[in-house]
Amino acid sequence: MNFLVADVGGTKTLLALACLDAGGWRFEHRTRLVSSDFPSAQDLIRHWLQTSMPKDRELAGIGLAIAGPVASVGGTVQAKTTNLDWPVMSELGLARELGATTVLINDFAAIGASLDALAPDDMVTLQSGANDPASLRLVVGAGTGLGTCAVGPPPRSRLFPGEGGHADFAAADDWQAALAQWVRGQEGRCSREHLLSGAGITRIATYLQEQSADGDLTQALREADPAAAIGELAEQGQAAALQVAERFVSIFGGQLGDLALPALPRGGVFIAGGIAPRWLRHFQAPGFLRSFRNKAPMQKLLEELPLHLIVHPEPGLLGAAVAVHRAVEPVGENA
Repeated sequence: MNFLVADVGGTKTLLALACLDAGGWRFEHRTRLVSSDFPSAQDLIRHWLQTSMPKDRELAGIGLAIAGPVASVGGTVQAKTTNLDWPVMSELGLARELGATTVLINDFAAIGASLDALAPDDMVTLQSGANDPASLRLVVGAGTGLGTCAVGPPPRSRLFPGEGGHADFAAADDWQAALAQWVRGQEGRCSREHLLSGAGITRIATYLQEQSADGDLTQALREADPAAAIGELAEQGQAAALQVAERFVSIFGGQLGDLALPALPRGGVFIAGGIAPRWLRHFQAPGFLRSFRNKAPMQKLLEELPLHLIVHPEPGLLGAAVAVHRAVEPVGENA
């Protein structure tokens, strides 16, 4: 079966033909387009169909992972892109105009949908734990922001995206408390996302730089993408950048533990987002797990949770493919 899938962002949209066979999912005819070059989702998709869709393939459906809110309104699912001046999209309207079953899914919910299709090589296990396949799973990912999504057990794998990134940040020690107070002085409050994001890396680095100036870090903070520049310095072993990485993953571990405690997702905690795969070795350092587990008197419970880091290069596309396939061939109510 062949599906058009897209990961629609405010700047770029990645499209591909998702093909499902006995070997699993594969993606062909990948195309990256500038989202703002098109006045609507329909125009962008028509362009791809005209320029990239193989003439000898039949399209079974369209799955779109959208960077923006997706909700059921008046009996149909609708979506609005957060950073694009596009008209509101609806599944029924797109299906009618494009001639194929269409599924709209929030971009982070799409990562949740991808869990059932991930291969062992698509993840790095940070803590084996005691997996319960019939239990809840939790996905948390840092990139432009901090996304969260609870995922039910397979085969239905219901998705419950949330806004845990916008909850207030709870400091784990005096240093974190001082950092949070500094952020509040600039932003009015300190949420998890203020620190666990690309901008958060920049904030942590700026705060450290104010305490002890470092020339290389100063230059990195002047770059167009400071977080990427800091990451490159850390890969080179630069001391100040390594300290930023250490602080970031320690904060991430502590907040991830806080997010896991309310529901104890024994099906696994999955770290996603654009930052974690690039900073894998920092997440594999002892400080991350130490912070994740440091929740007395609940350390033992957190030690029992499986913890994985997703390294699949395109989990949004994979989740969009899974979502539209389920719409075309739904899992039974009693499954």
